Amino acid sequence: MKRTPLYEGHVAAGAKLVDFAGWEMPIQYSGVVDEYQTVRTAAGLFDVSHMGRVLVSGPGALPFLQGVTTNDVAKLAVLESHYSMVCNQQGGILDDIFVYRIKPQEYYLCVNASNREKIVAWLKKQATGASGFTIADRSAEVAQLALQGPASRAILNNLGVKAIDAVKPRHCLEASLCGADVLITRTGYTGELGYELYLAADRALSIWNELLRAGKSAGLKPAGLGSRDLLRLEMAYLLYGNDISEDISPIEAGAGWVVNFEKGDFIGRAVLAKQKDGGLTRRLAAFELLQKAVPRHGFKILVDGGKEVGEVTSGNLSPILQKGIGLGYVPPALASVGSSFTIDIRGRAVPAVVVKPPFYKRKNRDG
Repeated sequence: MKRTPLYEGHVAAGAKLVDFAGWEMPIQYSGVVDEYQTVRTAAGLFDVSHMGRVLVSGPGALPFLQGVTTNDVAKLAVLESHYSMVCNQQGGILDDIFVYRIKPQEYYLCVNASNREKIVAWLKKQATGASGFTIADRSAEVAQLALQGPASRAILNNLGVKAIDAVKPRHCLEASLCGADVLITRTGYTGELGYELYLAADRALSIWNELLRAGKSAGLKPAGLGSRDLLRLEMAYLLYGNDISEDISPIEAGAGWVVNFEKGDFIGRAVLAKQKDGGLTRRLAAFELLQKAVPRHGFKILVDGGKEVGEVTSGNLSPILQKGIGLGYVPPALASVGSSFTIDIRGRAVPAVVVKPPFYKRKNRDG
């Protein structure tokens, strides 16, 4: 298995390591729920260096990215970012990504670890015969940390990053942190105030240790993939391989807001336009259980006393809501808020109701 530059730090912190997309990654340190509560109330530090980081640069970078992603890259100012999708010709999602415009003609794409090689190959294939830009996989030389939680801003401020106070959601900051050049982005997958840090791989472990030392008094702890998955589910954020795949489109996944039809042509546009105009046979629904139980990936969604209409793609017990929550694809008529169905949980039909995501709503989202 592959290891990130922070592997030694995980071992020193007593992490339980597991195989995740071919990477030896920490699933937990002090415990999934404890780390979850830490991020919701103080701050957690995640190693997300297993993610892919692809640099597309040159005068032709913008038109190229406009054609291979669904969102409107032209709307990004320098040091801004947005969520987007890379689709195939059938509108299926090859990956969900973040696009960062770091210089006038330079863009970073953050892609999922399991899709990195596929996406790099896809991008290079689409670039055949084109000119004016380069595609470089920077994943090995650049590390990525995620500092997430209400105390995250104060921790960076106390380490000398004073300009962090003015960074708005999805905006970026080039800064010096503990003597290292760092790109700090106000992004993350937890729903809390938080930042992701891009820095040279050979400085990652020292920065990791310094962040944990400086943030200890604020309650900062290392956090693993287990709590990260629970946090993202409460926000109804999509997980590739569970909630989305090459056989599912952004429209079906309820992510039509990242598809910009006005910007011109892009891969998958024709199919997605038809789906937007009412051509769906399924749609992702967010649901809460009405009885105490835990929905899990793969559990069947039933109606009319046992007719299967879909299955749970993501599910868990929400610690903050103290109820089972989940996502799953159902016929469009069942995906509207207030609709009801049952979840087959080990032979027991547990009633569920469709709700408007996210499940967890932070009161001061810009605080």
